Amino acid sequence: MATWWVLAACAAQSLARTPSFGNDWPLRQVCSNVGQVKWRELSASLWDQVRRSDVGQPLRRSEVLALAARSAEVNDRFGFGHQLEEVCWIGLLTLQFWELVMKFPLLHTADLQGEWALLSSADWSLVLLTDFPIFGLLRQVQASVNSCEASTQRPAERLVSGGPRRCPLPRCDLLDDDVEDQQHYLDALVNSALADEALYLMRSSSLPRCPLGQAANTLALALVEVSRWGGRSAWPKLAHLVSSAQQQVTKYLEELPNFPARQDDLGPTDRFSELLSSRWELVGLLHALQVRLHRSTDLHRSRPLPWLVSEAPAGTAVLQDAESLLGGFVRYLLAELRSEFWGAGDGVENLVRHALPAGRGQGERVFVDIGAFCHAHECLSRQLLSEVARDQHGRIQVFAFEPNRRNFLRTQAQLTRLPRRWQRHLHLRRAAAGNHSSEAWLHGSGPKASLKAGAYGGLLWRQLGEGRVQSSSDEHTERVPVKPLSALLQVSSIELLKIDVEGSELEVLEGAWPLIVQERVTSIILEYSHFWADAKLKRLAKDLSVVGYDGYFLGTKCFLPISGPQMEWWHDLYEICAQPHARS
Repeated sequence: MATWWVLAACAAQSLARTPSFGNDWPLRQVCSNVGQVKWRELSASLWDQVRRSDVGQPLRRSEVLALAARSAEVNDRFGFGHQLEEVCWIGLLTLQFWELVMKFPLLHTADLQGEWALLSSADWSLVLLTDFPIFGLLRQVQASVNSCEASTQRPAERLVSGGPRRCPLPRCDLLDDDVEDQQHYLDALVNSALADEALYLMRSSSLPRCPLGQAANTLALALVEVSRWGGRSAWPKLAHLVSSAQQQVTKYLEELPNFPARQDDLGPTDRFSELLSSRWELVGLLHALQVRLHRSTDLHRSRPLPWLVSEAPAGTAVLQDAESLLGGFVRYLLAELRSEFWGAGDGVENLVRHALPAGRGQGERVFVDIGAFCHAHECLSRQLLSEVARDQHGRIQVFAFEPNRRNFLRTQAQLTRLPRRWQRHLHLRRAAAGNHSSEAWLHGSGPKASLKAGAYGGLLWRQLGEGRVQSSSDEHTERVPVKPLSALLQVSSIELLKIDVEGSELEVLEGAWPLIVQERVTSIILEYSHFWADAKLKRLAKDLSVVGYDGYFLGTKCFLPISGPQMEWWHDLYEICAQPHARS
């Protein structure tokens, strides 16, 4: 049976997006070391502080000072401008809430309205899956705000700014006459959940009139479900309950009338201070849910939870599926999409290096490289030609096609430096492959040259290091000949066909289809990218499966099956490039 591989590269569009204040904000669970920020270490330090607070242990001064220095550095570097595209935003937001904890009581919640708006507009059920204790830190803030009245009884703190200390007024709590029993129940429930003990399940029969209290009761039910059934089994109901509680909270805060013109000790009275001053254990319950999920959801201990989780049934099913191989494959792809499958790094070179020995000594061997530009260390044609020295009995031919004139000359210059006996096996042509014979405009230059006019929006991008990216106008165009692969070369069979043409992969496949259906192409490598938004990977996988090919996602460490003879390895979440800007 023939085989084929797919190189996944659409993550450049779907992951490196500036977070917005709407529900299309994609949450990252595992953050990269962009800008030399070690997010995993920061996350571990923040969790350590939160756990100490949960059990009443004092914080280590040295660790707090170290965190303060790192927080200031990260916020100064990434807190504004285009660099937001390159930073772990959920980590940055968590650090900003950590600074809020450290500043109490010298804080002004009005200064954090932007951060609160970002958190409140994100999907809280997905925030629970992140690696950062954002709700645990907010619980510390709420506990400090709740202690405001008690601290005013201390003579040394009696006068602030020349007058009596003024504590934030929990308006919502005043809607109920006697809520202490319910609040004590929720406090005990949170503490038992954080201690990983049997849940404290005593509660009052009456429901609060305060919407924040109603939301807290909804979250309490979610916590019971997770503790009873585990994160994976309880996830669909959990996500629904958390979303319901979020709607209750945001609706109440949005419908509040304008606050009177007054200030308390937390600055101007605002909706954020209304939430923090409430006695309901709202953020405490969210924190307990996050802790319980981290303990129970992911049974694949060697793999982190995927940050890219759809709200659709297909996405929640992945969270529940701990047993099947297909579920493990999907989770692995989503968890490692940015690091391992984005452009695949040197995955193509590794694969080719291991696949080449299989054909040695078997007569004529033909390799075809479409989009053969030798850029930096990437030059597949050079690697294929190196096989000449190893296969002494085989007759090797490498056909390389590169349409851009400058790219063609640079590639030619690199390949002419190779040994002459290697060059005799090379057929380098300046042409583009497609599905019919014509001439077409080629747009752009360098590795982003494409027959698609809007491929990169007329821009050329340069990496400047330390997470900085610079763009410039690229209006270069030139006319190039286009022919089907079956017309570009006459060969009996092709051992390896590689296609990387910035959006025209399907047209090239269509032009090569006569060779494919005649079983004259052994292996295919093609780039799967955001250009496929109007195409369907599943349809292509089915078509190739019918003619005897197996499909895989190619990564730097491994490749994952996506088709099979009966499409038994397909999952709908593999259409990751159909909507490159969507969370699902």
